[in-house]
Amino acid sequence: ALSLHECINAGIPHSAPVFPYKTSTGWQLLVRAEFINHCNIWVQNRFPNMPSCAFHIGGTTELLLQGVKSDIISVQGRWTSQAFLNYCHHIESILQSFMYLSVNLNHLQDVDATIKNFSKSHNISQF
Repeated sequence: ALSLHECINAGIPHSAPVFPYKTSTGWQLLVRAEFINHCNIWVQNRFPNMPSCAFHIGGTTELLLQGVKSDIISVQGRWTSQAFLNYCHHIESILQSFMYLSVNLNHLQDVDATIKNFSKSHNISQF
């Protein structure tokens, strides 16, 4: 994806932010609303509407799988503590659907322990 972006937007100055695109007035920063608008062009071709939370949740899942600390993910993603725990409470069933054959059980147990530590350190009851 990055190579295609660089090919399509050849000549991006090194001083430009990540993922700019060229307009008639110069380089434009790709902001969330514009990104989602572009994604939702697919709706006219009968693809489902793509809310921004779909990317938010996918990013959170990826960070959890990479072992990033829950506190960092919740702050970076601007999650409220309870919303983060509500999502993480279901992470095992979400991951199970997509990764049944490639799950590293030790890593999932680490993710579970991290979530439990997060809820304990923030005085939030778990389900």
